[in-house]
Amino acid sequence: MLLAYSLGKAQRLLYNLKDQVDKFLVHGAIFNAHEVLLQHGWKLPPVERITPDTPKSAFTNAVIIAPPSAAGSTWMRRFNPYALGVCSGWMQVRGNMRRQNADAGFAISDHADWPGLLEAVKATGAEKVFATHGFSSTFARYLQEQGLEAGEVKTAFGQEEEAITENE
Repeated sequence: MLLAYSLGKAQRLLYNLKDQVDKFLVHGAIFNAHEVLLQHGWKLPPVERITPDTPKSAFTNAVIIAPPSAAGSTWMRRFNPYALGVCSGWMQVRGNMRRQNADAGFAISDHADWPGLLEAVKATGAEKVFATHGFSSTFARYLQEQGLEAGEVKTAFGQEEEAITENE
């Protein structure tokens, strides 16, 4: 079982593991993003959506990818026993794998650096920007100072930057 964000990180995993894995089973949130990307020409390996009707035998020798929000949920109990891998840039921070009760942590980040974020905003021509995690209030404030309408949207993952202590 690998946990990865539904858009971006999940597709990186699928693409990079496609030659090593015979079968991918995915959570509905990842399946929905996958279908949209396929419709827009992305070359991604096939996946199977996990439904209540998916037999337990289908899980054998498959890599299951789910969003972080599935961790510890009733949705995940159907896979017991399983090994849990968390795919996040936060796995670079000492202790995060243990805090997430993961068997393995994979430091995979899809975040851009400051110049990359600014270039992405400029390239889109966006008139309004919403920052959702990381240093979102700082980023939104900077964009406002540059004349763009910008704001911060609080999400379940918005406290990540506060979780890092000086010792870590």
